[in-house]
Amino acid sequence: MAQATYDIWVKGSPEKNELGDCPFSHRMMMTMEEKGISYHKNLLDEQKMPDWIKDVCDGQKQIPFMKENDSGKWLYDSDKMVPYLEDKYPDTKKLGKPDECPQVGKELFPTKFIEFLTSKPGEDEDKKKKALIAELQSVNDHLEKSGKPYFGGDDVCATDLSMAPKIKHIKIGADEVKGWQVPSDLKALHAWMGRMSERDSWKKTYYTEQYVRDGWNLKVKKLSEES
Repeated sequence: MAQATYDIWVKGSPEKNELGDCPFSHRMMMTMEEKGISYHKNLLDEQKMPDWIKDVCDGQKQIPFMKENDSGKWLYDSDKMVPYLEDKYPDTKKLGKPDECPQVGKELFPTKFIEFLTSKPGEDEDKKKKALIAELQSVNDHLEKSGKPYFGGDDVCATDLSMAPKIKHIKIGADEVKGWQVPSDLKALHAWMGRMSERDSWKKTYYTEQYVRDGWNLKVKKLSEES
């Protein structure tokens, strides 16, 4: 078998051979699937990340990161990797660089989402919930106004591939931690998410809802202990 163009390290369970709940890993794999770039995924337990990762990620332990196998170049940070691939492979499907695509929901994830999850019941929670809904409303309104199926128009762009994993986390995480659901009247947002979940790039990079639920329970518990 020919060597993949990239080796990418993403969150997951090596023991179970299952993808984990990292929206940024999800974004990168969806991007490579949509562009038709071959890759081999390596699963990393986020609690057992080896020290050598610091050597290839400028002293940081983070995922996702990847190695370009023909050049030996290491890349990390999805905000940098996405535009790199767009420049590197001009003859593949055009997704656009993030700063060239619709700028929506910039404060949505993780800022407004985590502020809501960690809010205390009462006035603080209500305030944070309203702020989160306002961000979701802005995403919905953009889709509704455009009248197109995707942020990219008739097909996906970099914004779609960045936003979809985040909305997945918001829908599942908010329900798990707060018992709250994204309002049903955000019809354009829900319809768009339905279309995204039917794409091959989504299905090939799927991870279970339970991983998302468990992940946010742990995250919120850790943040509460630190505050």
